[in-house]
Amino acid sequence: MRNIFYFFILIFNIELYATCSSVPEAIRGKYASAMFEAFITQSQGKSTVAFFEFDTAREQAKKAGEPILNLIAIEKLFAWYRMYGSSLKLFYKKPIGHDRINGEYRSYSQLKSYDIYQSEWGSNPEQSRLIREFMFGVGEVISGVFCVAVSGGAFGALGVGVTIDGSRRMFSSLNSIWAQHQAAMMALQNWEQTALKPTIQ
Repeated sequence: MRNIFYFFILIFNIELYATCSSVPEAIRGKYASAMFEAFITQSQGKSTVAFFEFDTAREQAKKAGEPILNLIAIEKLFAWYRMYGSSLKLFYKKPIGHDRINGEYRSYSQLKSYDIYQSEWGSNPEQSRLIREFMFGVGEVISGVFCVAVSGGAFGALGVGVTIDGSRRMFSSLNSIWAQHQAAMMALQNWEQTALKPTIQ
């Protein structure tokens, strides 16, 4: 999963560099590469350094005259990556100590007993899987919109494809979660009808 994500980030980095702009290519390439390096640094669990790398590159891009919508799009993607990257296993190393991310979505699963499952993602392993799938779909949609926003042509078409795939992934996971909920409600109703049925004397 993380390799696919890095592939899209690399594509976006190339597009940020290649999109027509009045900014000289040498300057543009410098801060585009720095933004990409911030994602790599974050993947290694070095959140503090990654934040300052990205912030510095963003300020350079802003001063150079990079379109503000491009900067907002990549900033939103970086914020999403920091918040959900650990839980979605998109990091090679989890941030620890002073590198812990404020506001990071932390998921955990543990068995306090043989029949109790606890997770911030869901009430059972399958539901947790579906919610993680949904969140990955959200990331695809954000990535696809970013790709369309900063590029055109073939890469713009790729962005549309990523957005559609993310939307389908989100719909499929939500549909499965709803089906699970309906199945649980039917089981409860069947139990109530059986349990509350008066016994024949």
